[in-house]
This record gives sequence, C-alpha cells and structure tokens, in this order.
Amino acid sequence: GRGAAMITATPGRARAHETVPAPPRIACIGTNGGHAGGAAIAMERLAAGLRYRGASVDVVTRDAFFPEPLLLESRVRRIVKHARTDVSNTLFTTDWPTWDVAGHPAVAAADVVNLHWVAEFVGAESIRRIVATGTPLVWTLHDMRPFTGGCHYASGCAGFTADCRSCPQVSATIGAAPARSLARSGRRLRGLPITFVTPSRWLAGELGRSSLHDPRFHSIHVIPNGIDLNRYAPTVDRTAARRRLGLPEVGLAILLGSASLDERRKGAREAGMAISAMCARRRDLDAGGPSPFLITYGHGTFAIEGLEVRHLGQLDEDGVITAIHASDVHLTMTREDNLPNTVMEAMACGVPVVGTNVGGLPDMVTDGVDGWLVSLDDATAAGGILARLAGDPAAVATAARHARGRAVADWDYRRVGDRYLKLMADLPRHQQTAVASGGLHPLRITPSAAAVLASRAVARGPSRRLRRLGLLRS
Repeated sequence: GRGAAMITATPGRARAHETVPAPPRIACIGTNGGHAGGAAIAMERLAAGLRYRGASVDVVTRDAFFPEPLLLESRVRRIVKHARTDVSNTLFTTDWPTWDVAGHPAVAAADVVNLHWVAEFVGAESIRRIVATGTPLVWTLHDMRPFTGGCHYASGCAGFTADCRSCPQVSATIGAAPARSLARSGRRLRGLPITFVTPSRWLAGELGRSSLHDPRFHSIHVIPNGIDLNRYAPTVDRTAARRRLGLPEVGLAILLGSASLDERRKGAREAGMAISAMCARRRDLDAGGPSPFLITYGHGTFAIEGLEVRHLGQLDEDGVITAIHASDVHLTMTREDNLPNTVMEAMACGVPVVGTNVGGLPDMVTDGVDGWLVSLDDATAAGGILARLAGDPAAVATAARHARGRAVADWDYRRVGDRYLKLMADLPRHQQTAVASGGLHPLRITPSAAAVLASRAVARGPSRRLRRLGLLRS
C-alpha cells in the first residue's frame, strides 16, 4: 500500500524473515482539539490509542490555525442564528466556508486521512480533493451533520432521507439553504470511495437511510469510541471524593452532566421531571434513610424544589472525574444522541446509568445489568428506578461492577485503536481502485506554507455567494 515499508519481524511475533508493513502515518482532522466538546475528546482518545499501537498520528484542527471566524463567516452565523425556529436549539451549521486541507504537510504525507467532526472547517469539496490525491479516507461521524442540510441532530425530522426541503429547524428566510447544502454535498461525495465509521449502530442506520449515502462506494462500519481505563477507573473512595467537593457523605448521589444543560436535546427538563417523580415516589412510600441529592455540571443552571442540588459549573477533565467518583448513579434523559462520552466516562468509573432507550444508549447499557433504560421522555419510570435505587445500595453496587466490566470489554482505547488499524490496513488497494474507476484525477498540490490551510472562500461578491448558499433572497 501507499507509504508501506517492509521490515523484518522480530522472533516471537512472527516467523523468521516474515515481512510486515510498518504502522501507517495517519492524519486526524477535526474542527476542534483538546477538551473542546465530545467529538474533540473522542478524536484525541482515538489518536492516543493509535499511537499506543505504533501508528504515527498528526492531529490537524482548525482552531490551531484560524480560531476566529472570518468576517463573512460571522455574518453567516448571525443569519442562521436569527433564522432558527423553536424546534431545536442544537447546533445548526452551513457548509461554508470550507478549507482546502489537502496541501497541509501532515495530510499530504499521510497514508490514511481520518476525518472527525469537521463542521465549519472541511466541506464536501475539500473531501473530494483529499480523495483525489489517492489517499484512503476514513470519516468518523460524531453526529448527523455530514449527511444533513445543516442540523447536527434532526429532532425527529426525516428530511435528510430525501432533500431537506422545508427544514423545520430554520425559518423561511433561509429555507432554501438546507436543501442546497445537501444537494451540493451529494454531488461532490457520491461516487467517492469513503469509509464511514460510526460509534453507534443508531448513527450507522441513520447514515444508511440518508440520501447522501452511496452504497456503491460508501462503506459503513460501527466502532465505538475509546477511553483510557486507567484514568477513568473506580480508584477513588467515594466518601473522600464527596468530602473534597463538600457534599453529603451519605445518600444516593445522582450525577447529571453535559456541556450545556440548556440544550433541550440533552433532556435536562425531562431529567428534572424524573427527579421530581423520584421525590414523589419516596414520599408515597414514606421512605426513610438518607435523602438522595443531585450533582450537576456544565453550562447553565438546574434546580429542583425539595432536593439538594450542587451545581459544579463548567469543569475540566479532572473536575469531571472527581464528580463521577462522588456519584452513585449517572442520569441522562437525552432525547437524541450518538454515543455519549458522559455515559462512557461514568461506566468506566464504575457508576451505572439510568438513561433513555434512544440513539446509542442501547449499545452502551444493558437494561437491568449495568444500568437501566426507560422509553423516551418517560420521566415517571426513571423516577421510579431512582427511588428504588435510593433504598437498595446493593443493587447499585452490583450494577457498578458490571458497568466497569462493560467498559473494560468494549471501550479500551487501545483495543479501539487496533480495530481502526485493522480497518485501515485493507483500505489502500480498495480505495485507489475506486478512485480510478470514478474518473478522479490527483490534484497538483504543493505542501508549502502558503497552502497549509488555503481558504476555498472567495472574498469577491459576498452577497452573490450568500445567495448561492441560499442564505439571502435575490
């Protein structure tokens, strides 16, 4: 394959004189890096797993080069913001601008390009340019945006299976934008050999029924995200963690955390209803013993009448781990989700989950074993489970052991790295053959400083460009 070197294997790992390919050089590309959101965290964990297995990994992010939006890009964001309806307050982005990253030195030198969450960074035209160089491309999806006209989660809409006309998430002022965006992406991505990876079976199914999916050239594989099981582990005494945070040392500690508690998709409102249902159930049963309490973190506020709530605010990674260690059970009433990091992190630390049976949650939680699942928006059922657990610490402890076991079995970031490397090992011949049959021609790209991240946006005629995007009326 491209860039593969032949080396002699060491005795004990292979037969004498047997040759094996050198680990690949991989370029992971995302809009953000570090701890800036769930997708960025998942990408960094995968990069760590690939490196652990010997691969050379370069992480290329927009925020490392252009953290501030372009002037016209800021205008586009304002137009979209004012056009949003009350159907959803989850992120909605356009497919402009798109940056040409094919000439970035790390991308040009890669044996495999691994895209991640690339909204407002790498668009369909950029992807076409990468594939045209002959480099195999693996695209790890973290939400629905790659196959919709702008929404990152569809809120029950099936427009992405057709043409995204009459998008319910934006008003008529930019009503043409989603359909035009999806049509542009379709023209540029259909017929391209792209290997998609989705962390959950749910997201794989949504991609498979989208109008963007081209089964002739697009393959879909399900590989969960990974996590460092040494860092996220049940190694801290719960009482000590509670003392550190100034929390009660007894009573069922329920954790509710998200980057934004105000994002309706995450179900904070429904979680509040579940907590209220728990309190009502305990009153009906005249339950004794220590009172449960709630630990929350993330942007926004949360309060429940009659229950102690300790809001920890926005936390860094160490803060999140401490909050998990102080908790007995993690609550999520998410209404639409892929493979939530919050659930994975809690279970890896031996904290079982009470959650909704939606999206990727059934991939993570086995009902009644390492957690408990309820139907979408069924706050009464979730409250009943929490009320029962408040008086049954043995059930919590049993589920906690199983939760840790599930994480060890399925989410070790080193094992996830192995799965990606095995997938990537079979890509070069398949994808290069598909490129040839697709009639694409390699671009002449010089990886010079001037071409590191050359904008594909055209400064001339901004109003005309916005009209073509469907963001301004003629």
